[in-house]
Amino acid sequence: MQQRGAYYVLTGDRSTGKTLVCTDLAAEGRARGLDVAGIITAPTGPELHAPRQVIDIRSGSARLFGVPSETGDDALTPQWSIDSDVFVWATEVLQAAVPCDLLIVDEIGPLELTGGRGWVSALEILRQGEFGAALAVCRPGLLTQLEASLGMPPAGVYHADPEENEQLPDLILAQMFGEASD
Repeated sequence: MQQRGAYYVLTGDRSTGKTLVCTDLAAEGRARGLDVAGIITAPTGPELHAPRQVIDIRSGSARLFGVPSETGDDALTPQWSIDSDVFVWATEVLQAAVPCDLLIVDEIGPLELTGGRGWVSALEILRQGEFGAALAVCRPGLLTQLEASLGMPPAGVYHADPEENEQLPDLILAQMFGEASD
């Protein structure tokens, strides 16, 4: 395995499949016998603007994150009406996630990096490194802020691409844990 506590970043624009890569990575990690934990923020349905939910990877339980909104609740999330209780729940999930072999945080965005809200606890959890390896999802325009906030560069950066996403989980696991990919 690479250095314990190393974090990696999955980046990409909207609708490039970052959440699908995280979901597949969690499944593949579990299939390889890893203790996989963290959160995934996923749509509740196939519609482009479906409400989103936050899923506890370890337990499978989920909470509504928010629904698309014309007005939004917050300048940092202008297209969403967010249930603020989800942040308390997600913070508890993240704190209970470590130690683990593989931590996934989908996603660290403007709320955390600019607003100091959301699941900002993920930043401290990533700094502490009480995991074998971690994958944090972050949009391209926020990568510099993420690195500055954590005070260290990621061990690797992966770019979601619908044409190549199917291979990413094996590639990421191989780099994280030094395994040969299939």
